[in-house]
Formats: sequence, structure tokens, C-alpha cells
Amino acid sequence: MTTTSPGQKPSGKTAETSRQRRSVVRTSLAWSNLSHMWVRTVVSICGIGFAILLMFMQLGFLGSVGDTATVLLDRMPCDVLVRSPDYLHVYDASKIRSDLRPWLNSIDEVDQVVPLDIGVTQWTNPTNQDPRAIAVMGIDLNDPAFELPELTREVRRQLLVEGAVLVDDATKTDFGPKNGVKFGSDDTGTVASVFGTPAKIVGTFKMGTGLAANGALLCSRETFRKLVPGSSDDEVSLLLIRLTEGVSNERGRHMVAGRLNALAGPASHASTLTIEDAKKAEVWRWYTQTPIGMIFAMGVALAVVVGGVISYMILASDVQAHLSEYATLKAMGYGTGFLIRTLLTQSTLLATIAFPPSVVAALALYAITSALAGVPIRMTLTWLVLVAVLSLLMCNAAGLIAIRKLIRAEPANLF
Repeated sequence: MTTTSPGQKPSGKTAETSRQRRSVVRTSLAWSNLSHMWVRTVVSICGIGFAILLMFMQLGFLGSVGDTATVLLDRMPCDVLVRSPDYLHVYDASKIRSDLRPWLNSIDEVDQVVPLDIGVTQWTNPTNQDPRAIAVMGIDLNDPAFELPELTREVRRQLLVEGAVLVDDATKTDFGPKNGVKFGSDDTGTVASVFGTPAKIVGTFKMGTGLAANGALLCSRETFRKLVPGSSDDEVSLLLIRLTEGVSNERGRHMVAGRLNALAGPASHASTLTIEDAKKAEVWRWYTQTPIGMIFAMGVALAVVVGGVISYMILASDVQAHLSEYATLKAMGYGTGFLIRTLLTQSTLLATIAFPPSVVAALALYAITSALAGVPIRMTLTWLVLVAVLSLLMCNAAGLIAIRKLIRAEPANLF
């Protein structure tokens, strides 16, 4: 039988067999390095797992910014949005003329135009009289701007009474729920002061407040004008347009924009977006133009850097601990490439083993943080794939840096 030494290149039919044998040897050696000193390996896995967990948490926080940015837009059953060019975000939408509604309703492609008032006012905690900023949404009770199961015929009848409001059950505890935890049925009938005006709670609704507001009220447009300073009959925050069946959103937007341009003058001072584009713009703004979005984005980058440093320290320590074994392999004729691939295999094994417990820990922390902060934090397939790829890249890059000393050294000097 013909044999080849580690330093020789096999040829012909033996080439593939040799490559397979070296792959098995490489994997076996990498696994032996990990299992030989299991305490060190457990510590290494915990360290890399912590680095992976950091990435999951920062990505989760960043994702929550995007999820909460569209919490209102997701509940709007419309195809096109008409808003002011001065629009900043959904809770600071500025104003457009309310008399645009009949003009836009006359477009053949438009089925319905629904008004929505949004503003921020002052809520006085009914328990301790502390003032708090709260978001208020005024809707047309005949054509509600939101799809909410709580807006039954009976509830809408109750909201006809001036001063009647629904409170979002995600409103924070410092707004004064009776049970001290969450607004619910116990608060029905409570009268609170909103901008100095009595407001009676007639029920709750479930929508979520997001990062821009810690609490929210839903009421009629008439009540809205009493509760929010600066509001009037002549202005509206948003116009939600529902198109006739078969009309694409982009075509409908084009027709609405054309009608606005034809009006000219102050009446044309409005912009149009499809609801999909409005959501994308809202998320993009929160990611790139707000401090909280940029902080979490920077946190993701720092988590990758910190994870890389942790991985490097672990793998550099492992290389130092097995220096004599690697020197022996070099003396036997195994090349630098073999040693690099061995360490990369070891790095991949560490990342692979550390990943599942990190996912479990991240899911647990997501649930805890979401419950405490009242902000939805969820695991997505995108985050799973991204963190898995980043983990492998992080560990393998750290492994390549850690093995530099071994690459430069001569076998005789390593004993």
C-alpha cells in the first residue's frame, strides 16, 4: 500500500481520501482540544454565549424601536395616507385642512376618506395629581380610523358623550390606574383631568403606546378638541383614504396627489404616501433620526466588538495552552494551513455549542424586559440568522488573530 507523509501531496485517487482523512483528523483534534480540559471549555462556551446574548439583546432593543414605530399605522385600515409636509412622526403629525375631505372623496378611485386627529396633552394622575404627557386620538365614531375590537356599537355610543374617553391598557402605571398596575375595568367611571377638562373613562382598548408616548386616550373628534390645545374644526392631523376595489395603492396615491395639485393654494399643502411607504418612513426615521434608534444601533456594533474581544481572549488562551501540541504537529510536517483550519474548526464548534443556550436566554430576557418595560421585543428569523452568521464570523476572526504567534514561530522554538 502506498502511503504519504503529512508534508507530501497525494495524487490521483488518493487525493480525495487524503483530504477526507485530514478533515477527520482536524475535526477530531479540535474536539479533543475542547473535551480534554472540559472546565476551560465550559468557561469558554459561557463567555462566547454571553457575547452572543449581547448581540441578541441589542438587536431585540433595536427591533422594538421599529415595531413600536408603526403601532398606530398597523391598525389603520387604509391604502393611502394624506398628511402635512411638516409631519415629524405620528404623534407630531402637524395639521392639514379638514375641508380636503369632500374634495378627495369625489375622486372615482377613492371609496372613503376617514379623518384622524392626533395630539399630545396633559393628563393629571387622579390618584396623586401628578401631571403626565399623554397622547390623544380623536376619531369619527361613524367611520373609526382604527380597527379595534373594543370599538363596538355600544362603546361608540358612550363616546358620543363629551368628555368620554377610552384609555390604552398599555398606559404606564404612573398615570394612576386604580389597582396600581394596569388600567382595566376597575377604572371605568373614573374622572380624570385632561388639560384642565374633566374626562370620564368609559373603557379600555388594546393598541400599545410605543416609545413616543407612555399613555394614550381614544375619544370622539368633538372631545379631542376639548382636550388638546390648539385643535379646531378647520384642521385635521391625517386623512386615511380607502380605495375602491381593484385600484392599486400606487395608482390611488397618484390620483390623490393629482387632485391636491389641481386645488393649488393652501389647500394643496399636503403630501401623500401609500400606507406601506408611510410605515417604512416611520421606521426609518426612528432608526436614523432619533437618539434612541442611534443608541441601539451603536449598541449592536459595540456588542459585536465586545464579543470579538471575548472570543479572542478565549481562543488566544487556548492556543497558548496547546502550544506544545501544535508545535509537535508542525514538526511532524503538518503545514500552517492545517493548523489554521484546525483552530477555525474549534472556533466554529465553540460558536455552534454556545448558540442554542444563548437563544433560550435571549427569549427569556425578551419576555421579562417586554413585561417590565411595556414594549414588544420579539425574536425574528432575521435576528436568528444574522446573529448565527455574526457569531461564526466573530469566533473565526478571533481565531485567526489568536493563531498569529503560532504561524510566525518555528517548531524548535516552541518546545
